[in-house]
Order: sequence, then C-alpha cells, then structure tokens
Amino acid sequence: MKLTLFCLLIVWLSESKLAEPQKNEDGSADGPESRDTIPPSPNSMSPPVSPLGNSTEAPAPTVPLDEHMSSRECLNKKFTLRSCQKVFCPPWMRCLNGRCECKLPYQCPREGAAQVCSTQGRTYISYCQLKAVDCLRDTALFDGFLTDKPCKGDFFKAELKGDQNIIEVKMDSKTFVICGNDWNIEAANVACRRMQNSDCRGAERATTIPYGQITDHDLLPNSCVSVDCKGFEGSLAECTFSDPKDLNELDPIATATCYRVQRDCTAAEFRCVNRKCIPLSHTCDAADNCGDGSDEMCCKKCRQGFHCKSNVCIPHSSTRDEVIDCLGGEDEAPDESFPVQEQHIQHNFKKEGPNPQARKSAKNEIRVARDAIQKLVCGVTSKSQKRRKRVIGGQEAGQTQFPWQVAIQESDSIDCGATYIGGCWVLTAAHCVRPKPDAYQVKLSLWSKLKKLESTDIVPVQNIYIHHEYDPNTYQNDIALIELKKLPQSNTLCFHENAAVAPACIPWSEYQFMPGHTCSISGWGRVSESKTAPVLRWANIDIIGNCSGIYGHRFYEGMECAGSLDGSVDSCQGDSGGPLVCTDTLGVSYVWGIVSWGEKCGVAGFPGVYTKVAHYFNWIVSHIGREAISKYNV
Repeated sequence: MKLTLFCLLIVWLSESKLAEPQKNEDGSADGPESRDTIPPSPNSMSPPVSPLGNSTEAPAPTVPLDEHMSSRECLNKKFTLRSCQKVFCPPWMRCLNGRCECKLPYQCPREGAAQVCSTQGRTYISYCQLKAVDCLRDTALFDGFLTDKPCKGDFFKAELKGDQNIIEVKMDSKTFVICGNDWNIEAANVACRRMQNSDCRGAERATTIPYGQITDHDLLPNSCVSVDCKGFEGSLAECTFSDPKDLNELDPIATATCYRVQRDCTAAEFRCVNRKCIPLSHTCDAADNCGDGSDEMCCKKCRQGFHCKSNVCIPHSSTRDEVIDCLGGEDEAPDESFPVQEQHIQHNFKKEGPNPQARKSAKNEIRVARDAIQKLVCGVTSKSQKRRKRVIGGQEAGQTQFPWQVAIQESDSIDCGATYIGGCWVLTAAHCVRPKPDAYQVKLSLWSKLKKLESTDIVPVQNIYIHHEYDPNTYQNDIALIELKKLPQSNTLCFHENAAVAPACIPWSEYQFMPGHTCSISGWGRVSESKTAPVLRWANIDIIGNCSGIYGHRFYEGMECAGSLDGSVDSCQGDSGGPLVCTDTLGVSYVWGIVSWGEKCGVAGFPGVYTKVAHYFNWIVSHIGREAISKYNV
C-alpha cells in the first residue's frame, strides 16, 4: 500500500456553505431584551451534530476508558497529530476545517531559514519548503542541511539489517548503528514508516539488543550514534544525531519491530485512529505509541509527561523549548511553578560530529518558521490590570481596561456591545443588528454611555453580515460581523491609530479554553432589575461544562455556558453582543463568547449562554480572510 503523509489525517466534513446572510426585518427578537429570554422549545428539532468529529467511516469499536482518558465523546472525534483543534499544524501545513492540510512551497517563510539538500541533489531554500513538497508529493526528500559542499543527494541512508532488524545509518560515507540507550517509540515509528512502509502505523515496539548478541556481528560497524526524533519527521535523516561512540559487547543497540498486522484489539488494548492496537497502559504517557498521536489527544491527566489544558499529553522535553505546543501556551509559561524538565537526549548533541544536523536541527527550523509566521498582534492590552473576582455582581472597569470593547449605537441608544477583532471588523450577536448599516454607529474606546473620552472614536457602518443560519426563535448561530466604513482616501483604515483600541484574538479551536477556565465579561447592561450601568462594568466568570444538562434541547452546538451556578455573577439585558474574553497562559486574550441569552439575569442554576466564537471560525474567515485573524495556523 502506498504510504502518504495524509495517513495521519482523519476524515472530516467539507467546508460549510458561505452564503450571504438573510434575515427578516420585522425587528422581532432583535432588541436588547434577548439576553434575558429563554428561547422557546422548538418542535421536532434536535441539536445539530458537531462538524468537529463527523466522519464517513463506520463507528470505531468501543475503546475502554481508564482514569487518564477524558471522555468517549473526545475519542469518537478521532483526533490525531494532524487535528488542529488539538495541536498546532507544522509550518508546512495550515489548518482547514479542523485538519492540517499541505501548504504550497512558496507559502513557507524564508526569513532566517537554513538551506537544505534533497535526496535528488537539489537545494531548497528552507526545511519548511522541502517538507511542503514532501507533503504534496508523498516523498521523504530530506538529505541534510547545506554546508560548504554541494548537494549530491547521497549524504544519508538508513536500512534495517538482517532478521534482528538492526538499524544501520550511513552519513557522509561513514556507517553506524543506532545506540539503544535513548532509543524510543517516536524514533522507531519514523524508521518503520519510511523504511518498511508499515501502512502508517509505525513501530509496534522500540526494541534493543546487546551488541554482543548480534548475528553476523563482524559485518556491522563497531560504533553507534544516538538519535532524537520528535515524530513529525518523514525519515531518520531529519532527526538529530549525536557524536559516535565505540561499542562494547554489552552496549544496547537499536532494533525496530514494525507494526504490520491489522487485527481486532483486545479488551486491554486501545485502538488508535489508524487502527493500530496498543496496550491501554501506553495511552496518555506523552509517547506517540500509535504513530498518529491519537493515544495522547484525549487525556484528562498524564501517566508521564506534561498535561496541556486542552487534554493533550506532551513530553517534558517539549516544554520550555521556545516552541509552543499546548494551545494555551502553558508549556512555555514563565512561571516558577512550571515543572522541571526531564533530562533529555539533546544534552548529548554537540556542535561537532559527522552530521551537520548537530548544528542545524529540524526542530530549530520549525522554531524559525513559526517565529516568522506569528506576526499577528492581538489580545494584548497596553497595561496589565489586576483582575479581582467580583454587569450583575461585577465592578466598574478602568477607562482603557478592555480595549476591544465596542458599543453599538442605534439612533441615540446603546443597547448592545460588541468586540473589535482588528482591521475594520467588529463581532457581535445577530439578535443585536438588522441588515441596515445606515442605522448604526460603532463607538470604540467608550467608557461612559453619557459622554465620550478623548480616545473615543465613532465610526459609521459599511456592511452587516448576519449568519445565514441564524434562528431568532432558538438563538442558534447568534453571531454577526460588522464591517466599518473606511476613512476618506484610505483603502485600509477605518479610524486613526488609537493606543486605547486593540483587537481581541479570534480562537480557531473549541479546545483552547475548557470548562473551569476563568474569563471576563464586560458591558453596560443592567446591574439590577431596574438599573442599567452608565459606565462600563466587568466581572470574572467561569466556563461551565455540560450545559445541555441545564437547558436541554434549547442548548445547541455553537453555544457555551459561563457564569456562576449560584447566580451571583452574570451578564444581563443590555450586555447582548458583548465579549466573553478568555486569556491564555501567555497573557493573550481571545473573544471566546458573545453574550446571547439566558434565564433572566443572575438566576441560580441557570448560567448565561454565549455564542461560542471558535465554532464559527470558518464562517468568520469567509468574510474577513485568514491572515487577518489567525495568529498561528496560517
């Protein structure tokens, strides 16, 4: 069977339709009363199926759960290393509909990249560019980093030798076996996938054998090199090698038992997305035993390694390495409580040696490419504000504390909020607006509804885009985009540079913030049954899981609950359309929700319901463009 680099990818639904929004103009259910109204129970209506996990494949056999796995719902979505709802795409791929897809080579950044040689003797401007070619053509072309010698295409070669599957590598006309002391499943997966074409499943085991017990001992080299692979590599050539060392009879050397036989898994085994069977005890251990990462994607805690808040386990060696692996950046957090890294093979890798990769590693090139890609600045305030627990139950905001907070004015009334997301775009609730741009003005950097600040900008509206499937009866898809009118004689600016205005980031994954995460709400809504807030107020609230258990069939995909179950803190009437903002470990703020509806205000047991912005990432992209809002997966 032909090996493809898409074998790690699960089957996803195609993109949703990008039709222009339609909406009635009778004004029903469009007013500010919507926040405190529970949608009526629809007849013969059931929640739609989440597009995150739909697959045309037959349902997988039931996988046994233990105390480390998060949920069967997560497992049924078949997440892998190429599911960008859970992990970052490598620089030669981009996130489309929840799946990492190949980029075109020219889309790779050039800044600071090292040139590489291919097995065909060709020079590429960067490792990213060569990997993009690999991705598109199903190849493994990497031969080495360009040195002062011309590319000849014969720098590196790896083979499995004899019945014992000894791994022999040839680097720059010198031959070595691989040392067994640091040999692991990630390296064995890379070796098996490319050398034995094991149908994407990689290795069954990373095995070793004492050098003295090798058959045909005299035919093998008497020195070995250690290898460090991360699992993304197309061949061992892309891994990092140490200096060679001489072998004695007792030294372990690497062998690989490749996975070749597809079979039914036992009750004590985990079925990977690629249908490989592994022991249940090998899940959530921060090691890619499956070969596609699916054993590390749904973990509420880790047997070993570092636990990302998105319920993904990564090795401790991937923390504090200047490459963000967790969606929230907690693996790179500058915090004293951060776990100490385990000793890692990289400390053995000196600058001198037979392999130029000792100086220029594939992982370093990924870091360089990621740094070049991450140019978008959003979700950062000009000065930090101390946020205290204890809008209802909230407190008065600082005048520039929420630089993305926007007010929508219709006639002389401000009845809805919104979020500035960059450029000429504002995000709000569909029930806050009608498709009549001339009826609205947007006020940025507004604190008091009664008077402007020196930094307040009042901008007319060019267009309003209401989600084409918005239902005013159930508040499904309660989301809208407002396009601001550009300044005269400007093709890009809608207001002059303003230090008091900054965009919130748009989340691309529904797993960036999980239930229990503390976020903030802000707005000019009611603070009691009869009193509205003259100045902007805010409060901290928590994301609440299992909200379908609270609201039943009125709670749909694309909705999120947040608040306090005792009703002490909540958004309220007049806060509609405003932001629920969550901040990750690195201090970057994302507009996670849009104030939508709920059971009155501050009612115990009934938290507020918000439009979950990440669920609508593709819809937002269809109007704004990916480069304007995507911070990482471009």
